Amino acid sequence: MILSKITNDEFNSFIEGHEQASFLQTVELGELKKDSGYKIHLVGLKDNNKLVAVSLLLERKIFLNKSTFYAPRGFIIDYQNKQLLSEFTNQIKKYIYDNNGFMIIIDPNVIYNIRTSDGDLIDGNIPNDSAISNLIDLNYKFYGFNNFFETTQARWSYIVEANKNYEQIRANFSKSTKKNIDIVYKKGVVVKQVGDDQLPIFTSILAETAKRKEFDSHSLSYYQNFYKYLKKHTVLYMAYIDTNIYYDNSLINLKTEEENNKLILEKMNREKVGSNLKNQLEISNRLIEKYKEELTKALDLKNNKMDLIPIGALLSVKSGNEYITLSSGYLEKYKEFMPKYALYDQHIKDALNWGFKIINFYGIAGDFNKNNKYYG
Repeated sequence: MILSKITNDEFNSFIEGHEQASFLQTVELGELKKDSGYKIHLVGLKDNNKLVAVSLLLERKIFLNKSTFYAPRGFIIDYQNKQLLSEFTNQIKKYIYDNNGFMIIIDPNVIYNIRTSDGDLIDGNIPNDSAISNLIDLNYKFYGFNNFFETTQARWSYIVEANKNYEQIRANFSKSTKKNIDIVYKKGVVVKQVGDDQLPIFTSILAETAKRKEFDSHSLSYYQNFYKYLKKHTVLYMAYIDTNIYYDNSLINLKTEEENNKLILEKMNREKVGSNLKNQLEISNRLIEKYKEELTKALDLKNNKMDLIPIGALLSVKSGNEYITLSSGYLEKYKEFMPKYALYDQHIKDALNWGFKIINFYGIAGDFNKNNKYYG
């Protein structure tokens, strides 16, 4: 077997449909990193002139002309095939040494365990120890498990398998999630795919969210470069309040409840008034006040002369067999409109329409204790 540099076309042909495929192992990601000062290497291992493993390697000079090499999300290889992994590793080590490198870092895109939404191991789950043991046997240093965000790439991911239709997947949502999704649409929230001309608004929404949630955010130039190089992998979503829909629905809600209130009063005039009717009237009166406030708010927004008000944003990426939510946020001023429910709902629908196998909501904490500050 021979390891050598390969062409973009060779690399792309090999990774297509591979279970290890990731947007982090693409020619386009390499071009993005090249623009950031990394030296890019596309290498492949050939057996009788047929590729059996490939990797994008990012080289960074550290000191005395020595470099570290990083394969984001690991090599595109079968980690269960120890013989192949050994051959690739040995030849990668020689390749790196010949290019003044002294370290190779990988974070393989390999599933270790599958758990429930509460963090419990599913019945019949078998930990994927073989991939780890194969790497350790080949003298890779395993830095251990972690529950938070200590590593460059997310260790824990929240996924939904796209092996059902939308209604079947929705049936597994919690009652509160279903209710909130319905509410946001009634409030006039709409989601649209947007182009890079909306990146300034997109970035400002994410920056506000990052400040509020106390995490680092990227600059406008970062997202412009990301979109420039990874455009074919990237989908930008923007959530808006459609002020016309919001006003119309608020008016309908108020009129409907006023009619209901009238019917309750008529019933009270005809029948003996008991606690049940009194409760119905009390609830109806509260709803009328609520809908009046809602209508006032809707009218104020409508009078701003903006048909669409941007309130939330999501950057999703097509990554092999997965459709991933990479970055998202919303404006605190409009938090009652809960745009994330609409954004993630659209992400799910698009993943199903486009035939992805996995809907990946990406990095979460692995501590499922409700006192954990990242819980939820």
